[in-house]
Amino acid sequence: WHNTFVTEWSVVGDSRLQFQYLSLLRTHALGNFKTFVKEITKNPMMLFYLNGHYNIKNSPDENYARELQELFTLGKGANMWNEDDVKAAAKVLTGFRADTVNITGIFDPTRHETGNKQFSSYYNNTIIVGQSGAAGANELDDLLNMIFAKDQTVAKHLCRKIYRFFVYY
Repeated sequence: WHNTFVTEWSVVGDSRLQFQYLSLLRTHALGNFKTFVKEITKNPMMLFYLNGHYNIKNSPDENYARELQELFTLGKGANMWNEDDVKAAAKVLTGFRADTVNITGIFDPTRHETGNKQFSSYYNNTIIVGQSGAAGANELDDLLNMIFAKDQTVAKHLCRKIYRFFVYY
């Protein structure tokens, strides 16, 4: 899984975050993949590595939103998600940040974009209704439910990754 949910200690530079990240990989290695993706999304190491920590309402960072769809769950190709979906997903993910004192991912409602997020026809024009306060963290569940509704696409993407890694590139 470290080859799928890639991070680099040299970028983050905190061995405590690296230890927690590796523990997360071990904990979820054989469990529910959707739960795994949710936990990795809130993981402090990943939040720092893919700029989630800096993803705020006035300046959404698209890095993790793109990787979530392209590398972690769906893959890329024609007639799939598009740049507007990346932008909308980035807005959903605003407000999550790393607490380096308690070594945990937290949600800061003051940094969250509370407006509605519109997705493309690939996602059946889904609108994730913006939520304010602590409830804004629930938008992550809505985003993952929308992505994992493409269950065959997610499964095929994972199978391809496993096949390429273990059998033949």
